[in-house]
Amino acid sequence: MRRSASIALACAAGAAAILPAAAPAAAATPELGLVVPVLAPMLPGQTGWVGTMWAASKDVCDLKVTASGTGVTVKYPANTATYSSLSKGDSLKAGQLDYAAFNVSLPSNTLLALVPLKLSYTYTVKADGASDCTGTDRSGSVTATLPVVSVTGDAVVQKTSAVTVPKATPVWSQLVFQSRKSGVDNLQVTVTGGPTGLVVSYPQNTATYTSLSKGSSLAVGTDDFAAVKFDATNVAAGTYKLTVNLKYGSTTDTNDLTLVVS
Repeated sequence: MRRSASIALACAAGAAAILPAAAPAAAATPELGLVVPVLAPMLPGQTGWVGTMWAASKDVCDLKVTASGTGVTVKYPANTATYSSLSKGDSLKAGQLDYAAFNVSLPSNTLLALVPLKLSYTYTVKADGASDCTGTDRSGSVTATLPVVSVTGDAVVQKTSAVTVPKATPVWSQLVFQSRKSGVDNLQVTVTGGPTGLVVSYPQNTATYTSLSKGSSLAVGTDDFAAVKFDATNVAAGTYKLTVNLKYGSTTDTNDLTLVVS
């Protein structure tokens, strides 16, 4: 079954960033193998797509893969619902590689560990000369390792360090944030400091602060932006330092922001 190319590319990038290409691992049967047994790491409380790369030594078809693990919640692409197949379809020719993706969720209290993820699969080894998916049915399982890692420091990371605004007209700028820990709810952002004459404003529905574009909460491992309007019409061209103030739950934090008026 086909999935969107964007999911496949994201999974490929995540796996490649962790490990270089490796020889296919041994599988329960020789026609199909998991190439990289260590998956892209996740954070406690994170939900995201995880890619598993497979290789075939013979032509296989009708591949279906499910995943399970202690304390792990797994969902599948919408078009297959109860299992995952490959990014380019459900078939794999001898000597080729392709990805199967799973949407994995970890509880926020997950301990730092190497979590075993059992991958169970079924497929058909195509008969010689077959034009359709006929041949010998196979099944098996293999264990992949899902690293659960932690990060130190603040729960929210500000990814935008500088913005450039024209002197001629007020503009909206986007400040991007990422959550590294759970519990980032009702995030409120204000910007203070800077030169005399600078006017900072926020969306009308909040007025005194800005929130995130997709809501007030930020899920672990995800990015979102908050919009701030800068009016520098009464400010001389130059570079200035501002302060971004964050408030969520009982936490307050500040970050620097460079404003370039051109």
